[in-house]
Amino acid sequence: MTVSEDASRNDTRSAGDASGDERILLAVRGARDRELLAELLDAYEVIVWERGRESGGGGEGEDGDEGAGEDPLPEFDLCIVDMATYSAVADALAERKADADDRFVPVLLTVAQDEQAVAARRLDDVPDDVLAVPAPKAVIRSRVESLLQTRRQSLQLALYRRAMDSATVGITITEADDDQPLTYINDAFEEMTGYDRSEVLGRNCRFLQGEETDTEPVELLHEAIEAGESVAVSLTNYRKDGTPFWNELKISPVYEDGELTHFVGFQTDATVRHALKNQLIHETQTLKQLFETSPVGIAVLNDDGIIVRANEAAQEVLGLRRSVVLGQSYDAPEWDLVDARGEPLDRDDLPFDRVRETGDTVTNFEHGIGVDDERRWLVVNAAPLTGSDGEHVGVIAAIEDVTAQKRQERERERLLDLFDQSQKIASVGAWEVNTESGAVLFTSGLAELLGVEPGTVFDLSEAFSFYHPEDEPKVRAGFERLVETGEEQSLECRLETASGEMRWVNVRGVATRETDAPVFRGTVQDITERKARSRELERYERIVETTADPIYTLDDNLRFVLANSATADLLGRDPDDLVGEHVSTVFGEHHSQALLESIASLLAGDSDKETMETVVVDRDGAERRFQTTIAAKSSEDEFEGIVCVGRDVTELQERERRLSVLDRVIRHNLRNKMNIAQAHAAMVLEHTDDDDVLESAAAIERATSELLSLAETARKFSSALDPNVAERVQPQNVADCVRNVVEGARLSYPEATITVDAPGVANARAHTTFELAVNELVDNAVVYGGDGVEIELSVFEDDAADQVVLRVTDNGPGVPRLERESIMTGRESPLRHTNGLGLWFVRWAVTNSNGSIHIADNDPHGALIELRLPRA
Repeated sequence: MTVSEDASRNDTRSAGDASGDERILLAVRGARDRELLAELLDAYEVIVWERGRESGGGGEGEDGDEGAGEDPLPEFDLCIVDMATYSAVADALAERKADADDRFVPVLLTVAQDEQAVAARRLDDVPDDVLAVPAPKAVIRSRVESLLQTRRQSLQLALYRRAMDSATVGITITEADDDQPLTYINDAFEEMTGYDRSEVLGRNCRFLQGEETDTEPVELLHEAIEAGESVAVSLTNYRKDGTPFWNELKISPVYEDGELTHFVGFQTDATVRHALKNQLIHETQTLKQLFETSPVGIAVLNDDGIIVRANEAAQEVLGLRRSVVLGQSYDAPEWDLVDARGEPLDRDDLPFDRVRETGDTVTNFEHGIGVDDERRWLVVNAAPLTGSDGEHVGVIAAIEDVTAQKRQERERERLLDLFDQSQKIASVGAWEVNTESGAVLFTSGLAELLGVEPGTVFDLSEAFSFYHPEDEPKVRAGFERLVETGEEQSLECRLETASGEMRWVNVRGVATRETDAPVFRGTVQDITERKARSRELERYERIVETTADPIYTLDDNLRFVLANSATADLLGRDPDDLVGEHVSTVFGEHHSQALLESIASLLAGDSDKETMETVVVDRDGAERRFQTTIAAKSSEDEFEGIVCVGRDVTELQERERRLSVLDRVIRHNLRNKMNIAQAHAAMVLEHTDDDDVLESAAAIERATSELLSLAETARKFSSALDPNVAERVQPQNVADCVRNVVEGARLSYPEATITVDAPGVANARAHTTFELAVNELVDNAVVYGGDGVEIELSVFEDDAADQVVLRVTDNGPGVPRLERESIMTGRESPLRHTNGLGLWFVRWAVTNSNGSIHIADNDPHGALIELRLPRA
């Protein structure tokens, strides 16, 4: 990137509305570019990010090396990044954007003019804007301020959203058109009505109305909505569970450019106030009817234990009519009283006698009673009754039938067991934290996930220690947000079990509203396998979308199901428009027929994929030759379609034809001309006594010999020139190859000392020219090191890297630095080039084998060349 210095001098306008509190992160490689940008954006707080360190205020620093992108990014309001630094920070920027939710995190990508095409393809990724530089100062400031303005607006909108979400009154927003569907509800509305957002968005609010909803306020609402006016009404609405509540509703219209677009509603639960009013009105009647209408059985016993009064609920519980119940002793034999264990109950153990004897209240006394040949379970609360003079006159008892609850308890125990089994199947566990006591409770499912005993007790700090050290701060921060805001929190992180195993989990937490105590609950679900599948799927999706080759899928009728961007670009079509079209209408009948023939071969079981070559017409009407590889899609052995991967080989085939002709002509002419030059040089050497002429003729003969040797080397390594010939890479015993080379070299160079250290077998996948490459290394060491050079070759296996390594060292002059850099980087430049093809052919032979080459100085002098090949 290059910032226009002329623009910096000529444009003197101020930053305008820029805020000094806003932070701009510069992730730009060139120190001069960072300095110019820092001066240009002096109205903001500028932070410089460099690989390896960061600084504020536009300070200078050295450019970083590869891998420095692992440094964390500081907080910022806008990031300016160039193409040189983009790859190092792209993942961190993408994660920052993902974590920001609806808050805009702008990224400005600066590119050189010739980089615009590449940058354009990345606009759908992290960058929000691309700026071609050099650019005038005003343009840079305008772009920066525009992005920052958008961020300010997003932060403001996020603030408004949080304010509305956390409001204590219900807030709704509906569209003004059609049937006024709900587009927004806040948390208070959910709590008030019991409905979840997903259940109400898109519906009209009338679903809250019911049988007791008065028509008058409803009509007032309709009239106000029709007129686009504000209105306030009080009406009966119904919660999701069917319970009514009084809703004091106010709605206001929202206009935009004079046009009614929405209505905003404010709901207040006035049920308590209405209930108090009704309570005052009906209190006397309620007190009179309380005894009879109580859902709990109430019985009054005199001092002799005889029932003298009982309400309808007591009659139902005891299974007798009132006329029979009254005057009955509570321990009558027909009731068959038993204790909680099912044993017969003595009269002295009955709560009535205990109250009469002690004068104390007895609570939650449970016993069984036989009624109509069935066992009922009752809970009795009994208290003494005294006369006006304080004398004990009897006992009043509340009798509740808990038979259903007993069944529910047994069912709950069964469900708890089912819940435990479900936790195991779903790899999920639950937790509860009381922030006052610091106690942490967890289910058996979470205990199993952590690898601890279910009864183990942890405090909050110990619970956090189970998370991966890099993720623990994130989990703590999420829990602190939960405690501070009460808003649901959900995040993905790594967890380390008691046995040291690392698992990916989804941690979810919510604030409970059951009690006044600060209690928070949530779940921990093992998503390790899902995470792995998701990463693999995302990787394949990125590969498919970013590849330059057309990739598309067809159904069993050869109609498009999916197509990547390269397919759409080739045809000048939108990918979605291709879906459903027959391949013959897109690529032509010849291509369609070739696909049918390839499918027939696939279904015949000849191979799992087929490759064909056809001519298709691109978006400009030009004919292009494509190689298309297809594979079948199937489910339960049923053919469902094919996946097609195309490769444009038009230029490749033409280039190969031209290179073949050029190679033959150059090598043929080079040999002929060099042979002629050698013959003439030999004639000169034989027919002249002039020392200068002899010296020149000898130089000509040496040069022609070297050129002929170079041509012969090129001929031997011609197969290594093609990087795509995978069939020439095959398993080889590298140790045998090296020994063969050393044996021949000792005969060719008897003055040189050549040693080899290799195991009997060291199998690797290597190109067919690999032995020639090793021979070239030995020849090169002798040529430059002289007859007395010492050469050592060693072969060994690197188990950690799953590779076979060949190391060649000598004590010659070593490989010149510029030549070494050219070979290592794989490219030459006007200032950095090599003198021969030998090391290049070695590099190509190794890289074609999916291996690597490393060249270094030998200690104390000489060269060290290391070749690494994948182990077979």
